[in-house]
Amino acid sequence: MKKIVPDPPLHPVPNPFISTPYFSIHSDLIPPDSLAFASELLRGIHETTNEFCRAHCSEPGQGMLVNVLHSAEMARALVEHALGKLQEGRQ
Repeated sequence: MKKIVPDPPLHPVPNPFISTPYFSIHSDLIPPDSLAFASELLRGIHETTNEFCRAHCSEPGQGMLVNVLHSAEMARALVEHALGKLQEGRQ
């Protein structure tokens, strides 16, 4: 006899132990500062992933990590471009 397994919920069930978000964004944070913070976060993703890829270069799944690395690089380039355009607009 097969056990009937229900489909998982469409939306994740909220964790009852977490009543506040992990972090919040101040409503008065200006866009250039948001982009600068995002750029730094992306730099951290890039550096961490790059270091891990170098240390574990022969392990399976490297292609997925290299994809993360390239995605972080491209996202950071877009953020840096947006910051540059904002600074040009101020001059």
